[in-house]
Amino acid sequence: MLKRIITLLFVALITISAQAQNFGIDFENIRVDDLSNQQVMQLYERMQERGLTISEVESLALARGMNPSEVSKLRSKINSVRSSMSGLNQESEASNQGRLRSGNSSKNLTNRSQGLRPDTLDVLLDSTERDTSDVFGSDIFSSQSITFEPSLNIPTPKNYTLGPGDELFIDIWGASETTYQLVISPEGSIQISNVGPIVVSGLTVEEAKERLVSKLATIYSGLKGPDKTTYMQVTLGDIRSIKVSIVGEVKAPGTYTLSSLSSVFNALYAAGGPNKDGSYRSIKVLRDGNVYQNVDLYKFLVSGDLSDNIILKDQDIIKVNPYVNRITVKGETKNVGLFETLEGETFNDLLEYAGGFNQFAYKKRVKLERKTDTEKRIVDIAYPENGNTVLRSGDIVTVGRILDRFENKVTIKGPVFRPGEYQLEENPTLSKLIENAEGLMGDAFMERAVIYRTQKDYSIEAIPVNLNHLMNDTSSSEITLVKDDVVQISSIFDLRELRTVKISGSVLNPDTYKYVENSSLKDLIYQANGFKEEAAPYNIEIARRIPDTGSGEMTNQIAEIITVNIENGLAYDEKLDEVELQPFDQVFVRKSPSYEVQQTVQITGEVLYPGEYTISSRNFRLSDLIEKSGGPTGFAYVEGASLTRNYGSGTEDLSINLEDSVTTQQVESLSQVGIQLQEALNNPNSEYDLLLQPGDVIEIPKRLQTVQIRGEVLYPINARYEDRRSFRSYISAAGGFTEQANTKKAYIVYANGEVDRTKKFLFFKSYPKVKPGSVLIIPPKEQRERLSPQERIAIFSTIVSMAAIVTNTIFQIRRN
Repeated sequence: MLKRIITLLFVALITISAQAQNFGIDFENIRVDDLSNQQVMQLYERMQERGLTISEVESLALARGMNPSEVSKLRSKINSVRSSMSGLNQESEASNQGRLRSGNSSKNLTNRSQGLRPDTLDVLLDSTERDTSDVFGSDIFSSQSITFEPSLNIPTPKNYTLGPGDELFIDIWGASETTYQLVISPEGSIQISNVGPIVVSGLTVEEAKERLVSKLATIYSGLKGPDKTTYMQVTLGDIRSIKVSIVGEVKAPGTYTLSSLSSVFNALYAAGGPNKDGSYRSIKVLRDGNVYQNVDLYKFLVSGDLSDNIILKDQDIIKVNPYVNRITVKGETKNVGLFETLEGETFNDLLEYAGGFNQFAYKKRVKLERKTDTEKRIVDIAYPENGNTVLRSGDIVTVGRILDRFENKVTIKGPVFRPGEYQLEENPTLSKLIENAEGLMGDAFMERAVIYRTQKDYSIEAIPVNLNHLMNDTSSSEITLVKDDVVQISSIFDLRELRTVKISGSVLNPDTYKYVENSSLKDLIYQANGFKEEAAPYNIEIARRIPDTGSGEMTNQIAEIITVNIENGLAYDEKLDEVELQPFDQVFVRKSPSYEVQQTVQITGEVLYPGEYTISSRNFRLSDLIEKSGGPTGFAYVEGASLTRNYGSGTEDLSINLEDSVTTQQVESLSQVGIQLQEALNNPNSEYDLLLQPGDVIEIPKRLQTVQIRGEVLYPINARYEDRRSFRSYISAAGGFTEQANTKKAYIVYANGEVDRTKKFLFFKSYPKVKPGSVLIIPPKEQRERLSPQERIAIFSTIVSMAAIVTNTIFQIRRN
């Protein structure tokens, strides 16, 4: 079976290899981005001819060395072209009815319009060499979004010259009605019954109509004469194909089959356009051995002039000559790259082809690098004076960029009403510049301003100015400005530390605020939105910096503390002295020692009034809560009462809106506190009568009559409580201990949260007493990791080796 599979794979590889060779494609060098839709369409048609699927093409492409990324692109492009082909065939069948009429719709004008002969297919498919030239106009033939396919869905051109293969529709209506659908024979004539052959080849459509009217008037008398009763119309149906040869410097030279409506641009596009050495300015159309038309593509590319784009005829030859002059354009023009010029064209012509200067161009001098017979030379083109400089092939034209500097700029910064950049001509002096900047602001530091001036060696000189002197006596203190001067005026606030005051504590918006001259403590509290309800306005502290006395000695005191009482509130009272603040004061508003936010505890279970209760005093205890809740009911199991306390909920900050995180913290900090409620009730204010904390939950259960047995017992159960039953008896009721039971560490959890464990004295074990609601827990023994066989062998080998060494040592000692 394996031999059969290998044989089949071998045969398949040979088949695919043969198909790849017959496919005629150089997969290793294909770059899919360089393939036009036209080329991929031909590739798809060849696939269909050979019965290959896309997957098979992918396999043979990989086998022939194609890059996997290019294979992926090829698959996407083939699928795209296949979809467009199916839609194009449906569209052309509907839109070309005027050309095709009935009976000829099976002719594939789409393929004909591609202009590709089968013998040139390999040339196109294998022409995957990327055109790296940046010749102006080359992108028009390489762009996939631009096509020059002839339009077939147009009215019949009156100047269209008929030839063999063209189909004519002759519609006659009026006194007589009939339609002729005729194809021009190779001899150039059409055959009409009762009229005979009529030669129309070489005539335009309009001329053919006149000849047909003359001939058909013999059988339709109403076509001529003053009393015309019959009318005729001649239109084109299916048009003929022509063969055009494209030679010279094109990417895919050869003979192309095109529609008779194709123009020069259609043919050039089918051949891929001029190659890297081809001319865009000297393309000749040869007809009957003579030059019929000189085509200059720049007319279309620069001016949109299509006058050279003539309609081709059968056997026309398009010859693309090599370029004569190419000029390189760099720098600040709207288009850069290689431009082709004709003999005698100047820099002005080149500038028009490059789209002109852009907004950053330095136009006064354009650099031209020119090659002589032995070396290079520089030619300066003064524009526009020397714009008529004639260019030579190989010239490199570089348009520079304007300098990033100003020839007449002065700048003013700081506390003026309109700081910024100004022109020197209108602001020759400092006082004039300040005047045009709308003057100095009130916070300007008048004792000193600085003018930063750039020297010829680009070093910076600082020129100090006293603004007081300048403003008081302009004539004697005036300073003349020069280009690039920067006037820097400082604010009095820039020359000192930012002065603030800070308030914290029991105010609604504690923060650090900007210091305001002559502001008082009440102003700051008002700015902080006032006191909180908890505030103690009779005990406000102000911490004030101690200024340097100038003595240079260090004192022990580092801050002055001022205590203020403003119980009278924030209202302004002329009779009372306001406490004036100083820069950097820190104000602390204390919390009233007697102020507390209401806090609650909760009691559940067997009391008369279970629910939530407020802690009314600082020494609120268990007995107080039981008394408030009406005391235990007759069914209460007081000995099993428990207290659950949240040790993480003692601060008000936990009341924020981060509910999820707060809940998690509370759950993690919940703990059950073992209490003895009966002792607390019997002995109020004793150590059993615990002080309650906010959030405490006391639960008094109903009388409990069961005991739970859990852990390492054979059958964990809930057993009925019996007063005289022992710990071991309950274990026996659960089937006894398992082999893994750690009997030494058995313990019991009582209903009130307290825990007791098994005790041992000498050889005797003392088990805890069982009460109603208790949980007996038997933990497992600690698991010890057993040695693996390899570890046992290693240990045994070590012991044997040690024993042998000891034995040998003893033998040697005795022997000696």
